[in-house]
Amino acid sequence: MRFKKTTVVVRATIALLAFSAGLFAQTAGSGAIAGTVTDPSGGAVAGATVVVHDVDTAADRSLTTNDAGIYSATFLQTGNYEVTVSKAGFSTAEHKGILLEVGRSITIDFALTVQTGTQTVTVTSETPIVDTDKTEVSQEVTQDLVENLPIVGRRWDNFVLLTPGVTTDGGLVSYRGISGLYNNNSVDGANNNQAFFSEARGRSTAPYTYSIDAIQEFEVSSSNYSA
Repeated sequence: MRFKKTTVVVRATIALLAFSAGLFAQTAGSGAIAGTVTDPSGGAVAGATVVVHDVDTAADRSLTTNDAGIYSATFLQTGNYEVTVSKAGFSTAEHKGILLEVGRSITIDFALTVQTGTQTVTVTSETPIVDTDKTEVSQEVTQDLVENLPIVGRRWDNFVLLTPGVTTDGGLVSYRGISGLYNNNSVDGANNNQAFFSEARGRSTAPYTYSIDAIQEFEVSSSNYSA
């Protein structure tokens, strides 16, 4: 029986921790957008208003650049975004077409121009495939893969086997040959481990804790976790 997809979206990050019980990236289970705002001479623009707009949910987050002209919006839901920057004396700048994926940090810089009347500068571009701000080794499993690839038992976590260097380990999952007892599992950034051996909740029970129909996308990280 196929369950009807609900409006609740679960995003998960499954990460191998070989030497520590819990080191989480700042964007675990979510994403971040950050950047620098400058004037025509390249100087930092402090106190500029930055609005990060979630196109999918219509939610806005308002930020202010610091003395170095830097803004940072962390723990964002994955999806499509637009960023608008405004400051008195400068033309409003917009950047559209930003696709934020789970665990990803995107840098969007703005170079404001001096305002001459009512003017808005709009930039539309596709999000680059290579994330130059990310050093960890990871594999994203997108919503298209979750919804369309066949899977035994409808267990979404079995898709981790699509990641290079990952195999089964006596009912668990082994990353780079290390015991599956050292794995860490989080959903929307929250702990999803059982009380013992760092196994995912519901590993040996049916039905599984989270239905495959509730999963949008998730990320498998195997090394080089960020601070």
